[in-house]
Amino acid sequence: MGSKPVHLKVFVDKKKKKVMFAEAEQDFVEILFSFLTLPLGTIARLSSKHEATKDIKVGSLNSLYESVKNLDNKHFSNEHCKIALVNPNSSSLSLCEMLKVNLNNMKSVDASVSTVSHSNLVFFKKNASFIVTDDLNVIPVKLDTSITLLNFLGVEYIDLLEERTIDFGLEEFSSLLKWSLVTNTPLTNLVLGETNPRSWSCSCSSCIKTSTTSNLPLISSFSTQRQTVKLLIQKSKKQVLCAQAGNIFVEMLFSFLTIPLGNVKRLTMDNSSTTGIDNMYNSIPSLGDGKYLKSDEVKSMLLCPKLASNYLRVTDLLPVYDKSISQGSFLKEQATYIVSDDLEVTFSPSISTISKFNTLGIPVGDVEVMEVSIGEQEALLILKASLASTSTLTDCLSSFKNAKSLI
Repeated sequence: MGSKPVHLKVFVDKKKKKVMFAEAEQDFVEILFSFLTLPLGTIARLSSKHEATKDIKVGSLNSLYESVKNLDNKHFSNEHCKIALVNPNSSSLSLCEMLKVNLNNMKSVDASVSTVSHSNLVFFKKNASFIVTDDLNVIPVKLDTSITLLNFLGVEYIDLLEERTIDFGLEEFSSLLKWSLVTNTPLTNLVLGETNPRSWSCSCSSCIKTSTTSNLPLISSFSTQRQTVKLLIQKSKKQVLCAQAGNIFVEMLFSFLTIPLGNVKRLTMDNSSTTGIDNMYNSIPSLGDGKYLKSDEVKSMLLCPKLASNYLRVTDLLPVYDKSISQGSFLKEQATYIVSDDLEVTFSPSISTISKFNTLGIPVGDVEVMEVSIGEQEALLILKASLASTSTLTDCLSSFKNAKSLI
């Protein structure tokens, strides 16, 4: 695990304290693209392992993942269900095993013993060099695009930038993955040791439009299934304290952990999405024109990765399953669960939950019970918010339709 076979050359503006861009070979970019094949459960597991970014939360994903780990085994249909959530399988595992650093199973493969032929190419058809911007736009090295990019960044003389070569192994790629989900300056945060997400006015996607996702088909199941959930809301702050929900809603939340990141982005990304992972996702279509990516199948695997074949259809609230997949469930018998604002799922009596609110100084008179109906649209809103917010239910509250107060 100590091998660090992948290198990245970064160019730093010391005055601005910012990585302006990086120069990468195809092996680095392939591992970068493999982020999209990772199930959200794998991302949650990786993001909690490394001290450098341990305090940075990937929305509510970490809380959801930890609650699954902590939930008593007796609530699951069998012992394999819980394992399939905390250690989710990837449909792209066999291909990603050929990468020099495979985040899917957390093993680092030395180039000398790799089973890949043709210079260890996995996603690409030939060796190539790329510019990777701080906000993770990936651009092939060409004279015209390089000059356009440098002019936009205000870089008149590359020699004035500090050049560093960074060795990337499992820990570095895991940290980059986490930063890419929470900021649009992931390279700066990683390379310069920033501990908090930064915002930066420059979005290189605005100066070099490498691709568009507007032509990607959004698959919808057109499911009519809906689930009623009761929300306990602190009226004075208009904040969701928790939800009281049954199996259908909780199965949907648990299924988040099995969905590959690329599929999540396909279903939820819009013009307001500005993190590094969004920019990287948008870089891929232009590389699939036959010049760089091996095939349309590889392009589809990155932009729309499928769930692993061992997962049955546990919810009809999300359009992520093939219609031919049999119905299944992670949970055993019907029960009532408490879901916190940051998606922590617990099996708890209602009285103990109310006592917890009192301990926090929230009087019963300040608590309103609201009933909301969750369908496919609402489920996708929750999925999107789960990667960006630690108050997922509150952030989605105004978008829930057919909400009615019960008090």
